[in-house]
Amino acid sequence: MNDFPQNRQKAIEAAIAEFQKNGFKQSSMSSIAEEAGIPKKELRTYFANKDDIFKHVFLELYGRISPQLQDIMDGEMPVIEKIRHFTNNYVAFINDYKFLPLGLIRKLNSKTDFAKEFIVNLRMPNPANFYSQVEKEIENGRIRKINPKQLMVNIFALSVFPHVASPLMKDFINAGNDEFEAIKEKGTSEVADFVINSILIPKGEISD
Repeated sequence: MNDFPQNRQKAIEAAIAEFQKNGFKQSSMSSIAEEAGIPKKELRTYFANKDDIFKHVFLELYGRISPQLQDIMDGEMPVIEKIRHFTNNYVAFINDYKFLPLGLIRKLNSKTDFAKEFIVNLRMPNPANFYSQVEKEIENGRIRKINPKQLMVNIFALSVFPHVASPLMKDFINAGNDEFEAIKEKGTSEVADFVINSILIPKGEISD
């Protein structure tokens, strides 16, 4: 981002603050410009509209977490520890930026080129090394048989769904706002425990 004008980066940081405070729908170009301390006219020289800002906000934030996730994928730690660190980092990231999942779903489902532009600019972590480790652990009889890609889907689903479907989930489990937020916060560690316990074969059941 260092090649861009300083005020452009200020606008992105201001948008993050606005989206976090008010959500995507309630934020506006005017409120973002005010938060950034720049004229709205200048903001429009950097971003065409609020959707354009959101795209760059997501790419900015994902650019911060993606290297961490890749380091975990490529690391030498055992696969169970990888699942724990990857899940803990990802859930913590979602908890830090609660507006992202729902905002992203809305934008991807909109009748725009957002999805195409988003995928072109996004650099996803490469899970190839993780997949190989999972398959090796299955062969060695230490974890239950599961498609490594399905395992990754499960991790993302458990991490993201409570945030995407917050109103539905909150009513379904009959939880108040504070209680539901506490549940999501606790998910930082409990999602990893749930995933690991679902695939880990107890030592007494491991065949030699």
